[in-house]
Amino acid sequence: MFCEVAAYAKSRSQTVDELLDEIFAIFGYFAEKNGSLVFEGAEGASKIKQLVESYARHPFSEVLGSKVTSVRNFETETIRDVEGDEIPKEKMSIFELENRTRIAVRGSGTEPKIKYYLFAQRRPENEKFDSTKLNQIKSEVEEKLRQLWDWLQEDAQSRLSRSQE
Repeated sequence: MFCEVAAYAKSRSQTVDELLDEIFAIFGYFAEKNGSLVFEGAEGASKIKQLVESYARHPFSEVLGSKVTSVRNFETETIRDVEGDEIPKEKMSIFELENRTRIAVRGSGTEPKIKYYLFAQRRPENEKFDSTKLNQIKSEVEEKLRQLWDWLQEDAQSRLSRSQE
């Protein structure tokens, strides 16, 4: 499939990146960042469990000045995919912010980690983005994801400190 995309871009005298930028300019720019905190051994497993439970019991109400508009708890809620099939229960929470940023948090099933998946987007309000605006938006979104990851790491340490008090 990627070869077909590359061939299509070439038929238009574009690189794949130029074709993607054309799509981003029309539909919006979407970016993701993954992060993990590693906690080894039995004590680490306890910390991961504490964090996962903390997000479920005490979800964020605001993150970096953006209010949380919804929280989905995949362990306690019945959640269905686009075909209507029930998604298996899992200790995972997804937070949606008013600025359309989403944060998914879950403990790894195979590694001594708690994993964070960060999703950000910026969509055109009226017309498509010009190339200058798109480049600016890409930088802003990447910076927002970096700041969000820094904030989440601090929040996790704070949650662990509070649980030890």
